[in-house]
Amino acid sequence: MVSGARYRYSFSEGNKAEDKFLNLMLERNNSCIKSSKKDDINKHIDFYVNNIGVDVKGNRHLETIWLELKNVRGDKGWLECCAEYIVFDIIELNSFCFFKRIDLYEYASQFTEIAKDKKDYKKRYTRKDRKDVLIKVTYNDIRHLQKQIIEYEKNPKP
Repeated sequence: MVSGARYRYSFSEGNKAEDKFLNLMLERNNSCIKSSKKDDINKHIDFYVNNIGVDVKGNRHLETIWLELKNVRGDKGWLECCAEYIVFDIIELNSFCFFKRIDLYEYASQFTEIAKDKKDYKKRYTRKDRKDVLIKVTYNDIRHLQKQIIEYEKNPKP
């Protein structure tokens, strides 16, 4: 079970990444519109960038990227949903890394072995008392699928 403090931290970090992404897209003269709450929840789309659905994943690390096949309710996870692109905010790279969702889905689908522990890589992991199906990978595992990388300022001025 995720503690209230952990949930609040993750939510806050996700919002920071989304704000940073929105500002970066606008600075680069892209049309970038925040999705509706309905699209965010049901389609896993955070933004429409030049009319293309994008799901932004904040606070990711080179050695730990979770790919979600099924969500906590056992419904379609973000890999099986509607965004055309998944964008990871990779902390160590100070960059947004763009991937086609379908490429990540096809990559994750090859792993069928069940993880015995959350430390296992490239295996299907389900958390206790949850219905999610996650696969833990590293950035280097999926880097060959990356379509674009955009670096940002680590500590932008207020």
